[in-house]
Amino acid sequence: MLNQALVSMAPWRRNAAALALLPALLALALLALPGVAQAQPVADDAPPAVRLSYWFDQAARAFNEDRLDDWVTATEQLHELRPHNQDFMRHLVLGYARQGRLSHAFNMMLSMQQQGLAEDWDSFEELAALRQHRLYGHLADLMRQAGEPFGNYEHLVDLPADLAMPEALALDAERQRLFVGSLHDGRIMVRAGDGDWEVFADPERTEGLMGVFDLTVDAARGHLWVATANVTHFSGFDPQAADSTALLKLDLESGELLSRHAIRRSEQPHLLGSVIVAGDGTVYAADTRSPLLFRLVPGGEQLELFFGSPNFSSLRGLALSPDDRLLYVADYEQGIFIISTTGAQQAWQLAVPPTLNVTGIDGLYWWDGHLVIIQNGISPQRVMRLQLGADGLGVTAVAPVLAALEVFDTPTFGVMDDNWLHLFSGSHWQHVDGRGRPLDEALPPVSILTTSVDAGEIMVVGEEALRQLQGRR
Repeated sequence: MLNQALVSMAPWRRNAAALALLPALLALALLALPGVAQAQPVADDAPPAVRLSYWFDQAARAFNEDRLDDWVTATEQLHELRPHNQDFMRHLVLGYARQGRLSHAFNMMLSMQQQGLAEDWDSFEELAALRQHRLYGHLADLMRQAGEPFGNYEHLVDLPADLAMPEALALDAERQRLFVGSLHDGRIMVRAGDGDWEVFADPERTEGLMGVFDLTVDAARGHLWVATANVTHFSGFDPQAADSTALLKLDLESGELLSRHAIRRSEQPHLLGSVIVAGDGTVYAADTRSPLLFRLVPGGEQLELFFGSPNFSSLRGLALSPDDRLLYVADYEQGIFIISTTGAQQAWQLAVPPTLNVTGIDGLYWWDGHLVIIQNGISPQRVMRLQLGADGLGVTAVAPVLAALEVFDTPTFGVMDDNWLHLFSGSHWQHVDGRGRPLDEALPPVSILTTSVDAGEIMVVGEEALRQLQGRR
C-alpha cells in the first residue's frame, strides 16, 4: 500500500544565504572527500533519492578535479531531477558560459527570469563572454529588479526578545489570541488582543513538550495541537531519545495536556514538523525526516501511517480544501503534492506552468480557492497567491503578494485570518549553530507581519499571460 519513503537529502532548514554562494562553496564539494570510493553507476530506474545522491557525488568529484564537461553533465542530471532548484540552474548558466555554449546559458537565464528569480549576474566572472550581447544586459536588469522589495504589509507585533527560534504560529480567531512556539526552549507563548505575551505552556509544566515545530487551533473542540520533537536545537535535547517526536493535544483554554500521540518506534528517523485538523477532527501530520504523512482519526489514540511516496523528499506545510477531500503538502525540494483523503488513496503533483517556481516552500495555506505560499528557499524570498482550477489540481493564475522585503530574514510560517496572512518576518535558523546557540552575541529580533492576500494592488497573472510567457521561451 505504501511505497518506501525517501530520506530527505536536505536539512530541516536551508540557510537562505547559501543560495548566493559560488559552486565551489556548495555542500556538493563536501561529498567528494579523499579516500571515498568511486560511486557505482546508477540505473535510470533507480529510486530518485539514489540517483540524486549519485549525481551529487559525480558533480562534486568533477568540480574538485576541474573536469568542466563532466561537472556540467552531472549538474544537468541534477537539474532534471530537481528542475526548479535555483542552485542547479545558476550552476548550469556558469557551466555553459565556461564551455562557450552561450545559447544554452541564455536559455537557462531566460527560464530563471520567467520564474521570477533574482540573481546578481554581474558578480560572476565566468559570464564575461555573455556580457558582449545585449540580451545579457536585458536579462541581468530584469533579474536584478526581481530582487527589489515588492508589496504592502503592516507590522503586527514584536515577539518576546528572549524567544529563540520561533517556528510555529497559530490563531484562536474567536478570541483573537495568537500562539507562538519556540523550537529552542519549547515554550508556547500566547497574546490576546493588544495585551502582553504570556507563557501558555512549557516543558517544565507540560510532560512531553519539546521543541515546537507547529501549532494549530481546533476551536470547535477547544484544542491546541502541537507538533513537537527532540532535536539538537532544543535546549533540553536528550541524546538517548534523539528520534522522539509526537503530537500533543492541549486544552485551548488552560494549556493542560489532554493526550500525547507518538509515532511507533522504527528503524526510520521521524520528525513531525507540520500538523493540520480537518472539520471532523481528523488530524494530519507531516513527518519531514522520513518523509511520510500520518493521520489520527477522531477518538483515536495511535497515529497511523496515512501516505508515503518515493517522490517525497522534504515535507513542510499542510493545507486542506474546504471539503477536506484534498490534502495539500509542500515539499521543499519539489513543489506541492495533493493527496485524496477519501476512498482509495490517490496523489498528484500540483500542475503549475513552467513560469512558476514552487520550490523552497515552508508555509502553505488555503484561502478562497487559492493556495497561499511562503517561499524562502529561492531568491527572492516571497509570498505568492496561487489560484486553483475547479478540480483543485492545478494553478490557473498567480499573483505575487510580498517579495524581497528588507525585513525578510528567511520567513518560514504564518497563519490565515480571513483574507489576512500573519507571518514571521524571519527565523533564527541561519543565526544559530547545531545546538541552537547564537552565532553572534545576540539573536536578531523577529516580528509578526500582516498582509492582505486580497489587496487591490496585487497583480494577477492569468492563463493567457502565463501562456504568453511560456511561448517566449
